[in-house]
Amino acid sequence: MRVVTYKRTSTNHQEVENQTSSLNNQIEVFGWTLLGEYSEVQSGIKSRDTRPQLRQLMEDARRRKFDRVMVYSLDRLGRSVVDVINTINELEEVGVHIFVVKNAIDTSTQHGKLFTYFCSIFGEMERDMLLSRQKESIKRLRAKGAKWGRGTLLTEDKKNQIIILREKGQSLRKIAETLSVSKGSVQHVLKVANG
Repeated sequence: MRVVTYKRTSTNHQEVENQTSSLNNQIEVFGWTLLGEYSEVQSGIKSRDTRPQLRQLMEDARRRKFDRVMVYSLDRLGRSVVDVINTINELEEVGVHIFVVKNAIDTSTQHGKLFTYFCSIFGEMERDMLLSRQKESIKRLRAKGAKWGRGTLLTEDKKNQIIILREKGQSLRKIAETLSVSKGSVQHVLKVANG
C-alpha cells in the first residue's frame, strides 16, 4: 500500500509532533510504505484553495502517485463539512482512499463509505443553510438599499421606477442619472423584467 500523509497545523510545534507520531505509528502497525508527506502550517481560517500542499497532494493523487492519504483527524482536511467532503470525493474519484487515524475511518471499507455518504448529506444541509442565510441577508440589505459586494442593492421600489421610466421612453443613461444608480444596474433590471 503506497501511502502519503497530510498534516495541517497551526504554529504549535507540539501539535506537529503529535500528528506525526500518530500517523507514523499507524503506518507501522499496518506495514504500509510511506512515500511522502504533505505538511502546511496555517493560522486562521483558510479555504482549501489557499493551501499549496493540499493542492499539490490533489494533483499528485490525479497522477496516481499513491493509493491512500492518511490524516490525523478529519478537520485537517478542511474547515467545513463541505470542504472535507469535496476533498474526499475528489480523491475517491481517482481511486485514492483516506484513512483518518483519530476516528479510525477508512474510506476503502463499507463503514468508511457509509460515513462519507452521511457526511455528504450533512454537507448538503450546511450548503443549504448558508444559502438560506445569505438570501435572507441580501433581502434585508436590499430593503434598506444598503451595499452588497461592490454595488448597492436596488430596492423593489427603485426597480419599479427603472421599468416605469424606461416605458416612458427614457434612455438608460438618463434613468441611471435620475435614480443615482449605475447604467449596468439599469440594464440588469430591464433584462430580468423582460425575461
